[in-house]
This record gives sequence, structure tokens and C-alpha cells, in this order.
Amino acid sequence: MSLLKVFLTFLKILLLLFLALMMKFQIPELRYDLGTKEMVHIQSPADLSTERFQQSTFVSIRGKADFTKAATFVKYGVPYTYFLLDEHGSKLVVRSPEALSEKWAEIDSHIGRLRPFHRMPFSRSVRAGFLKLFDVGIPEDAFFLARDDVPRPSGWSIGGVAFAGILWCVLVYLFFIHSRFFRPLGRKGHEPAVQVDV
Repeated sequence: MSLLKVFLTFLKILLLLFLALMMKFQIPELRYDLGTKEMVHIQSPADLSTERFQQSTFVSIRGKADFTKAATFVKYGVPYTYFLLDEHGSKLVVRSPEALSEKWAEIDSHIGRLRPFHRMPFSRSVRAGFLKLFDVGIPEDAFFLARDDVPRPSGWSIGGVAFAGILWCVLVYLFFIHSRFFRPLGRKGHEPAVQVDV
């Protein structure tokens, strides 16, 4: 096998892996958006357990924001405020697109998407930020609440997953099936059956 063929095969596999990773991240998002709209009510820290909440769940959590443990992190130009709740401590990290203000002192319930902290985007950066800014260590069994993230399917998310899946299947066929079983005539071993001298 020539070096060029090895390089092209590597590029094909890389492209297929990229599409597979896209689907890996998008399918859980789509599953949540298409899931139940019924909220699970969490009244106390005792209600939070990894056995009960192993995947994304639409919840309502009681608790007041801890203004001393709040910080804004910017990723790819998008700012989000991350904070803890008095009642839950470092066991629960809440994210909001809004900055904390005085009105938050009256809020004692937070609605959104709950999932294990390690499944949160940029979890390592947020964990390191809380440790550096507040000397607070986020435990391995902590949870993450994306505030105001309610189950709401969109055409973009459904179409994106469908397009990536179809494209992946088409590329597998073109890269590894079609080229193996359908070889063009005229190659070595496929000489024309009849020759005509002119």
C-alpha cells in the first residue's frame, strides 16, 4: 500500500470519527429535549443521588443562591454565571446565562436540566475555577443544573442528528464498500474481451 493510500485512509477514518463524535454529543441532548416535560421536585440535598439521576433530568430544586460562591466564566465568547446554593454547597453547581443581582435573594427555586457534574461541558475548567477563586473543591459525585434549560425539541437539533447519521452511512459505503466491490473496467485483470484492429 502506497503512502498516499495510507494517508487517504487515515483522513477517511478521521472524518468518520468526527461525525460519530458529533452524534455522541447530540443524541443525549436530543433525548432530553424529546423526553418528559414533568418536573422532578428536589426539596433537600438528600434527594440528590447518582443512583437516582444518572442522566439528564428536568427538575425543580429548592435553594437560595450563595452570592459568595458565584463567578462568571467565558467560553468561546459566551459568558455564563456559575454559583452554588446555600442548602447544597459544593454538591450542586448551577449555571445561568444571567448575572446574579439583588433580585436573586428572593428566589428559592431553580428550574432546569440536572445531570452529573462530570457530564457538564467544560467541567474541568469550572472545577479548577472554583478551587482557585473560592478554595472550594467540587466532589466527583456532584451535580450540575443548567438553569432555564427546559425540554424543547428544535428542528435544528433533530435535523443535525439525522443529517450526521445519514452522512456517516453514505461515507462508510463510499469509502469502504463501493470501492471494494465495484471496480471500474480497464484495470489490470479486466482487459476487454474483444480487440479490433483498425
